[in-house]
Amino acid sequence: MTAANGILMNLMQTPHLSDHPSSAAVRLITRARSPFWLAPMAGITDVCFRQLMDEMQAGVLISELVSAKGLFYNSAKTRKMMRVHKNPGTIVGIQIFGESSEDIAHAANAVEEIGADFVDINLGCPVKKVVKKGCGAALMRDPSYLEKFLSAIKKKIRLPLTVKMRTGWNEDELTIHECVEAAYQSGCEWVAIHGRTRAQGYEGRANWNLIAEVKSRAKLPIIGNGDIRNADQAKRRLQETGVNAVMIGRAALRNPWIFKECIGAPASRSGVQLLNRYLIGLRENYDTRFTLIFLRKFSSWLAFGYPAAAKFRKNMFACHSVAEVMQQAEKFFSQVAHLPPPVMEDDEAFMMGGHG
Repeated sequence: MTAANGILMNLMQTPHLSDHPSSAAVRLITRARSPFWLAPMAGITDVCFRQLMDEMQAGVLISELVSAKGLFYNSAKTRKMMRVHKNPGTIVGIQIFGESSEDIAHAANAVEEIGADFVDINLGCPVKKVVKKGCGAALMRDPSYLEKFLSAIKKKIRLPLTVKMRTGWNEDELTIHECVEAAYQSGCEWVAIHGRTRAQGYEGRANWNLIAEVKSRAKLPIIGNGDIRNADQAKRRLQETGVNAVMIGRAALRNPWIFKECIGAPASRSGVQLLNRYLIGLRENYDTRFTLIFLRKFSSWLAFGYPAAAKFRKNMFACHSVAEVMQQAEKFFSQVAHLPPPVMEDDEAFMMGGHG
């Protein structure tokens, strides 16, 4: 069996899909380019980063968290967060959160208008200002209500519906099995699971054993997420747990080539070349101020783990123009070009504040 055939078989290996409430269940997931997907990350997976990860062969692209209420009030800032780049090479979803099924259904119409392929509901965000409204991970505390909530949305939208959730509220409320069943009964296409509870936030370790257990019992596709640091680990999680796909978040910030590595595609690891590609997208979508902010952050992520990276990051945030950033970046990455890529260790803290 070829690697490509193996990837396709993995996407298809979900039992009981023939009786799924949504007849599009198989069709949507088999439109994914590969089972190695870009995880949605707040403040990061905007249209420019998604376009870059599309070029890096990410299997599926999902936006940063978008407020349904913001779309209801026609917020220009919120609508900008939903932009989809031209001619994506795989399916693109917009992730929405909200406490009202009516607001989310209304937002889904806007998602359809901008050309996205599916709507993803966030059931995992642990942030207090989100859960206190009954959104994010708070929706997992009552699986019976969750089924009604998702069913109400599903009946009012035309796009396929997916969900991303955690394992539960805390170790005493591991409602993941019941919530996956609720998603199935309401007609969702798949469930992505971040293997931590809401109480864990982004600390501790993702529970991949539980993700595997959920997959063994689920009647719809399951996507695993959490603590994937490199391509070998991504492929191992895919094989060992039997999930249909894995999501990669923070590792893609330091190693954007990880998706190509996962599928065995050739990857030219040029930091400067990648920054130039990213810069094109930034200039098409943002003014000079935001272009500079995003470019400095991305340059710093790429440098993480190399010798003198801390000094480089400090220099980055002292730059006052795009030209300065690129000049500093060209100097730094030419100096480290002969070194092997930094290894992202399992116990290494990186972007632990809620991005991935």
